[in-house]
Amino acid sequence: MNWSLFYIILLFFFLGGIGVYFSGEKQNSTERKKNRIKYITYFFIVIFLYGCICFIPNIFPWVCLSIVFAGLIELVRIQRNNPKNSIVFYLILCMYVLISVGFYFFSCLSQSVLLYTLFTVCTFDAFCQIAGQLFGKHKICPRISPNKTYEGLYGGLFMSVCTFFITGKILEFSRLEAIMLGLGICLFSLAGDLSASYIKRMYKVKDFSSALSEHGGFLDRFDSFIVAGTFIYLVNLFFKIS
Repeated sequence: MNWSLFYIILLFFFLGGIGVYFSGEKQNSTERKKNRIKYITYFFIVIFLYGCICFIPNIFPWVCLSIVFAGLIELVRIQRNNPKNSIVFYLILCMYVLISVGFYFFSCLSQSVLLYTLFTVCTFDAFCQIAGQLFGKHKICPRISPNKTYEGLYGGLFMSVCTFFITGKILEFSRLEAIMLGLGICLFSLAGDLSASYIKRMYKVKDFSSALSEHGGFLDRFDSFIVAGTFIYLVNLFFKIS
């Protein structure tokens, strides 16, 4: 186990906990409780994925398959509950399947690539939300994702850049490699998040399901990771980073 990376996880969750605490001052007691539960759940999700990659790497591809299969069920369910144009649904389904295939092949890459991607996605996702709650004023796409702000995006990018250099050095990536991969991961994480939000708005649902406490469904939680993982797989396919 790479203890340096584990300590970084704990440090970032400590910083995130401080952010959650101060953002809670602007919220009522119900929202504060939900955010605490969401924070704790996210901690265990990240630790679980980290543990799989480090200790049982042969299981990690099966975990990723389970995630995309759960997401597939969620997509089919929202279509059945609120039927839309079948052609549009099948286009979404085909795109999801293609991305899921890429995500599966990503899960078979080297440990260093998997850990770097996981760290970057989680840092970007978490601190975008925390910075948005603390400082957010200017909406990015109010019709698609009303809670996303430029302030949140900048906060997430700032913390992600810190992750690029720290984890990149530990995992022995070159500085250029760490920056280019990191920025790509952030970009595709955002694209995955906005795409999932667009689908939810189209179907007029808040979450894909209620499978994960205060996170919604598997697609609500892993949309960024799935798309970013596929991006890393394609980069590896052409440039051999693992």
